[in-house]
Amino acid sequence: MDAVYAKLRTYDATWRHFLTRNAGDDGPVAATLEELTPDHAAIQFRKQHLARDLVNLVSKPYDLKMAQYLDMVGRIHTEQAGSPNVVVPLVQMNALMGFVADALTATIFSLGLPRDVEQTTLRAFQKLLWIQNDLINRHYACA
Repeated sequence: MDAVYAKLRTYDATWRHFLTRNAGDDGPVAATLEELTPDHAAIQFRKQHLARDLVNLVSKPYDLKMAQYLDMVGRIHTEQAGSPNVVVPLVQMNALMGFVADALTATIFSLGLPRDVEQTTLRAFQKLLWIQNDLINRHYACA
C-alpha cells in the first residue's frame, strides 16, 4: 500500500486534502505536503477510518440505516455537508472508489475460495461498489 501512496504523492491536487483536519481526528495536522508520509498520524487516521468503513460494508445489515450511511459518504465530501475545508473533487472520490474496488478484488482473490464462491463474492461486491459510486456521484451532480 505504501507504493500507492508514493504514486499519489506526486499528485498535489489529491494530497492537499490531507492537509486539513478530518472529523474526529485530534492528532497533528501536516503543515506541508512534504510532511505527509504513509506513517503520518493524519494518514494513519484516514487509513483506519477507511478500514472501519470497509468492515461496515461486510458486517452491517443492509437496511435503511445502511443506505442512509452510504448516501452520506457521498454527501460529506461535497459542500453540501461536512467541513467546508474538506471538499473533495469527484475525480479524487472516483480514484478512491477505484482503489477500494482493487483492494477488495485482491482480498477476495487471496482467500482461496472455491471458484464459484469467489465469483459470486466478487460480483456481489462489484454491485455494492457501483451503488456506492452512484450515491457519491449524485451529490456532485447537484453541487
